[in-house]
Amino acid sequence: MRPIPSDETLIAQFGMPRNELIQATDLHTLTVQAWLSSRSPQAARFNGKGIKASSTGFKIPLLNLALGCDFPADTSTAEIEEEVRAVIDFFAKRNVPWYWWLNTKPSPPAIGQILEKCGLQYDSPPLPAMIAPNRQDETSFPAHSKDTRVWRANSIADLQAASKIRRLAFRFAEGQAMTYFEDMPSDWLDDSSPARLFLAGESESEPMSIGAMIEGAGIPGIYVMATLPNQHRKGYGKAILTRLLAEASVSESRIVALTASKAGAALYSQFGFLHLFDFDFYSLPGQ
Repeated sequence: MRPIPSDETLIAQFGMPRNELIQATDLHTLTVQAWLSSRSPQAARFNGKGIKASSTGFKIPLLNLALGCDFPADTSTAEIEEEVRAVIDFFAKRNVPWYWWLNTKPSPPAIGQILEKCGLQYDSPPLPAMIAPNRQDETSFPAHSKDTRVWRANSIADLQAASKIRRLAFRFAEGQAMTYFEDMPSDWLDDSSPARLFLAGESESEPMSIGAMIEGAGIPGIYVMATLPNQHRKGYGKAILTRLLAEASVSESRIVALTASKAGAALYSQFGFLHLFDFDFYSLPGQ
């Protein structure tokens, strides 16, 4: 991971100071994650005084999330603890593993201590948030094979292939999210959706990689990037990302956002993405 850029670099590239970029990226990310974790036929939501949570029902932690913490300043610690326990109970009744995805400026600031008091633990390492200038010159991107086909998902067969690729790439628990994309076809095929799903391969009959551009809070973001485990280092990820950034360029936003795994950060850096800040996670021990 490259060092966090200076204020001068950020203003020169994005025309916005660090705090504004962090706030905008934070809001975008939590907005999209709330959407993703609420999209399934079995989805359920929790809406409290300062906490929102959503659950697909799949036994996959990143598809069951409590997102941020935004209590009014006069909320007592007892009230906050009561709502935290209500969130824990919400996921217990769903019988799913889950994460608390903490925003950059929670209210109260000491929410981490309250979460630990209620039995959660800090889950390291933190997750890097990265941004790149929108509408970059595509000639600056790393090259990929011109034989690679990249296409927008346009059929149930494409969605079925995307579910398989994501399941294998992320090593989902056996039997979980087997039909994730095809169970929500309008989310991934309709122009009215905030999401655009793409596949890549040597031909449209053999997709090897997927990725999505999802808009949230006025910012386009890169999501669900995945390649079949036996197809790495063949340029599929680069081809997908090039297409996603072209799709994002339609937005008036000056930035494109994403969150990066350690493995993905190196690829994203080649496409102009800079490490801006980190998200913190909490979870229940042993889940």
